[in-house]
Amino acid sequence: MNYDQREDRLLAPYALRSKQSRGREHEEADQPYRSPFQRDRDRIIHSSAFRRMADKTQVFMSVSDYHRTRLTHTIEVVNVARTIGRSLGLNEELIEALGYLHDLGHPPLGHTGEEVLQECMADCGGFSHNAFGLVLVKFLETRSPYYDGLNLTHEVLEGQITRVDKRQMTFLRPLLEAQTVEACDSITYDTHDADDALKLGLVNFDELMQVPLFAQAAEKAYQRYGQLEGRRLRKMVIHQLIDIQVTDVMQTAMERIAKWSPATPEEAEMCEPIVTVSDDLRARKTQLERFLFDRVYRHPDIVEFRQRGQDQLRRMYEGYLRRPELVRGKCADWFEVWGLPRTVGYYIATMTDSYCQREFEAHFR
Repeated sequence: MNYDQREDRLLAPYALRSKQSRGREHEEADQPYRSPFQRDRDRIIHSSAFRRMADKTQVFMSVSDYHRTRLTHTIEVVNVARTIGRSLGLNEELIEALGYLHDLGHPPLGHTGEEVLQECMADCGGFSHNAFGLVLVKFLETRSPYYDGLNLTHEVLEGQITRVDKRQMTFLRPLLEAQTVEACDSITYDTHDADDALKLGLVNFDELMQVPLFAQAAEKAYQRYGQLEGRRLRKMVIHQLIDIQVTDVMQTAMERIAKWSPATPEEAEMCEPIVTVSDDLRARKTQLERFLFDRVYRHPDIVEFRQRGQDQLRRMYEGYLRRPELVRGKCADWFEVWGLPRTVGYYIATMTDSYCQREFEAHFR
């Protein structure tokens, strides 16, 4: 059974099949044993940018070695998204490619990195990690002697484009597979930030119990496992927190599919968002996100690390502008395309946390 036959057998009519892909910018011969989206997934996984995510923190910059990185977050997003995608009959291989791509463009030092680059690059168009993810896979990564980039399918690239500016890209509605990744990004982000914050002692369990969604998850954990304490309690509550959100997304999607009956991927794209949380859960997720913002992201330890990171990155950006020879030898061809200010920003954005620290110590301390 080839992949077209397998997809016809397993996928729902509103899922995107490989034979419906519009192909790639540079034409390639098909492979009988790997679908186009499998090949996209593999190219992303084997890219340098993907490996660098292992040393890029998400929020809890250098607080401990427990916190999640961009890579672990990405793997968690894909894992949850595949579960939802399979339950809805979507194309799991497309989901994987979209999921592995979605955070590829993040700079070092967590959200601090993006904020500083947005500020420093304001006069040359600003910076967006979603847009830089496209720059990486279209221009900076290399897999061919004849052209730049990974030559991903149009569908995977468009899935990332819909993330760049949701206000301006409403005319390009995301496929259900892209909607699934978006929903799971939010699920894992909120849940695992709460988990990391508990583990690192930035908040305590009783404080989070004041948040209705977390309290609901704790109640489910107590009902299922009895009176737990410590690490086991935290683990089971986090598990239930994910389960509540995943179940809600599945139920909401199935209700909307039954309501609108999309018969093709194009019909599904024309509907209101299908793979998303219910209005009730969205309100409770907002409460959790507000708590995390007020009590975790503004925690003195996090603020201290963010301020230190901001100062470090500003000094690096300004220092590279004054001493372009430090960059020119490593990415000379970028200067011709983007000029010095954007090249410096992109160069910093490719760095891991460790390499960023070494460069700072070597040249700008």
